[in-house]
Amino acid sequence: MTNTKWLLLSGGFAALAFIGGSVAGFFAGVYSTRAGSEFIDDLFEQEKPADVKNAVVLARPSFALKYPGNWKIDSTDEDYDPDHNFSVESPGSCFVSFMIFDAATDPADNAEAQIAAYAANLIRNPTRTDFDTWGSFRGSGALLRGKPLGFLPGYVRLFSAAVDERSFVIIEFCYDEDAKMVEPGLRLIESSFAFR
Repeated sequence: MTNTKWLLLSGGFAALAFIGGSVAGFFAGVYSTRAGSEFIDDLFEQEKPADVKNAVVLARPSFALKYPGNWKIDSTDEDYDPDHNFSVESPGSCFVSFMIFDAATDPADNAEAQIAAYAANLIRNPTRTDFDTWGSFRGSGALLRGKPLGFLPGYVRLFSAAVDERSFVIIEFCYDEDAKMVEPGLRLIESSFAFR
């Protein structure tokens, strides 16, 4: 092999190694954060249609809701609190998170704080559509559409409301390709959530 061919061949291997290392480094960096590791783990999960016919009832002292039979509550999250901070997850990558407050907080402030956080960290330059109703509640909300973490098209739907001396924030997350399977489950949760 001539020196020229050897240099070209070794340069090609070096370029491939550099590209492979860069891609691996990117995923290792993303994976090192909790949200990033969950995101990458979820890339390999297969979404399934929401089992709304076999709904599970979640009844707590201050609220109740129903969720699909094949979804689960993430009780392993370090911030998990069954009465104030929890997520209901689909079999794939989608979820709805709840933050429930034992005080009447301002829905617009709550929603804007979450919108700012998600627009800065998850969906860069999203399109935004505001709405004011979630289930039986009136409050402040926004649908953010874009590419979460720069990958597949998806959305985050945020909403906050206050009732008497209680308030809540919900955060729905779903990829567009999974929406048909997941949205019946999200609507089941939305239609059944109620304070007690």
